[in-house]
Amino acid sequence: MANMMRVGTPLVLALCVISLVLIGGVAEARRKPPQGPSSFKFYTHTRIYNPAVNNSAFDAVYSAGPLNFTQPNPFNFGVRATFESNITSGPLPNSTHLGVAQGIWIINSQSKFLLFHVFTATITDGPHKGTLAIFGQEDETLPTRELAVIGGTGDFLAARGVAISKLHFIDHVPPAHWTLLFDLDLYY
Repeated sequence: MANMMRVGTPLVLALCVISLVLIGGVAEARRKPPQGPSSFKFYTHTRIYNPAVNNSAFDAVYSAGPLNFTQPNPFNFGVRATFESNITSGPLPNSTHLGVAQGIWIINSQSKFLLFHVFTATITDGPHKGTLAIFGQEDETLPTRELAVIGGTGDFLAARGVAISKLHFIDHVPPAHWTLLFDLDLYY
């Protein structure tokens, strides 16, 4: 019996080591590091008013009602909006379509024109496909604004970084619309 243990022990240890190496190799193969782009640029095209949409039913059910301010409100504190904007590769609305940006913004300061901005850029066309989660507060009075890239899926899996936003074009005439440039530096 002692001889069997001497012969069997090295064999069992060898099998355990081989199994661990194989399991580790399989696990390592599944943890392939993301290979997305290190920089990515896109334009969003937003309309703030669409006369064809009647929002009264939605507002009656889901809104807290009209804002009731008891103090002067020069910065429209508390105003919020949801948006769905086309994403293109260029500054013109008819540039190559890349996807859609969907999210919310809220004016969240009583002393400055600050927007709290949260949105997902869903990229469905072009060389890279996936989503980017973009989050942060921006001072609308600055020519360039920084938002955080806090994640992604698809080709942008685990992306993080910074999204530099610049106003490219604005037209205040109803239906008001504007174009923003987003220049992203991404890390994986």
